[in-house]
Amino acid sequence: MAVAAVAAEAAAEVAKTSAAEAGGVPDIKALAERVKARRQENGWTQAEVAKKGGPSAGVISQIERCLVEAPAGDVLDKLDVALEWAAGTADSILRGASAELVGAGQ
Repeated sequence: MAVAAVAAEAAAEVAKTSAAEAGGVPDIKALAERVKARRQENGWTQAEVAKKGGPSAGVISQIERCLVEAPAGDVLDKLDVALEWAAGTADSILRGASAELVGAGQ
């Protein structure tokens, strides 16, 4: 096996280990469902959420369609603000916390 291939394989293994130590694979599906549900509960469009201090409407659309594997921390913070969730709610959902514990229906 070439040196570059061995290095790439080792880097991939380190990345897997780091993700597992950080709480595993992000639950983007749960986040997508809660973002869309919260938005619809309040009758907000994606553009309105963006205007309320959230990420852009395009990013919200990508999150709701599970096209973003792991949204950046600032995106999660903006979701909390715009969706009127307590700080850390979007991150908690992404980490797999129960929706009842992180603002479902709030």
